[in-house]
Amino acid sequence: MDIQVLEYIVTIADCGSISRAAQKLFITQSGLNQQLIKLENRLGIKIFERDNHHLEITPAGQLIVDSATEILRIRRNTLTQLSDLQSSISGLISLGLTHEHGIDVFTAIYQQFHQRYPHINFSLKEKIVADQYQMLGRGSLDLGIVLIKKLPAEIQRTLIREDLYQEDLLLGIPLSHPLASRAVPLSAGKPLRVIDLHLFKDDPFALIFKSSTMRQDVIDPLFEKSRFYPHIMLETAMNNALATLVSRGFCCTILPHSRVLASSHQDECAWFRLLENPTWSVSVVRRKDYRLGEATRYLLELAKQYGRSMEEQFSCHSPGYNR
Repeated sequence: MDIQVLEYIVTIADCGSISRAAQKLFITQSGLNQQLIKLENRLGIKIFERDNHHLEITPAGQLIVDSATEILRIRRNTLTQLSDLQSSISGLISLGLTHEHGIDVFTAIYQQFHQRYPHINFSLKEKIVADQYQMLGRGSLDLGIVLIKKLPAEIQRTLIREDLYQEDLLLGIPLSHPLASRAVPLSAGKPLRVIDLHLFKDDPFALIFKSSTMRQDVIDPLFEKSRFYPHIMLETAMNNALATLVSRGFCCTILPHSRVLASSHQDECAWFRLLENPTWSVSVVRRKDYRLGEATRYLLELAKQYGRSMEEQFSCHSPGYNR
């Protein structure tokens, strides 16, 4: 099997479809299908069970895909080391991005990175944290930008994290709410008032989707500590949608500080810090055996600079801030 065929097989597995994989690889569907059939005939096994509407990897196919992914990872590491020995560094960084946060980090630092390393390309994959862990474990991602409270114990054996910044989560309520008058306007650039979440036990909430890291590790435990679970009128992957609902007076929400600052509705809601001071980290994770080349070290340096700038923005709304 040559490298190109390995890339074909891994891409089909990642996409779950020959047609989508062909589009990603910029080849025809029939051409990709022929390559797959040719490999299966050579090996004498089925890699994927497929019909007109469905594709499923076989046990033997999973073994091949896992091995192919590891071979491609070793190849990338080797090319990274060779590239570092050259005067003109080139290569590909496969980077996982969480919704909104990850994209914000990447877009903030890309231009500066590209100026120094114009021959480094990126393969970007927008994935939730759990999916990024799996892809890093398989070797199909080099780095992942994730939102975490802590690395799960089973993940710590294979992955390491480098925190970019820590942010708190804020409670947002409609300006028409009886308790909104207690709030300090966000635009005032002063520390926000602290409030007890239990005071809102009878209010409807809109929250990020239930399987997200933020819900499972931060928000749901908050409600448990506050001795109530709210009526939830909406769960969504879009933080901006949550701010929109609050600004229109429908409900309350809990949002990361950065998403509040990024919202066009920030001044149309009342924002509070919470007694529990919930926080989490925006972090870069990678496999312990992934080699950081010169370019990836610079990428991390820029990401950390971005993180420090975010923490400075958060600080004006924190206790003890003096303007």
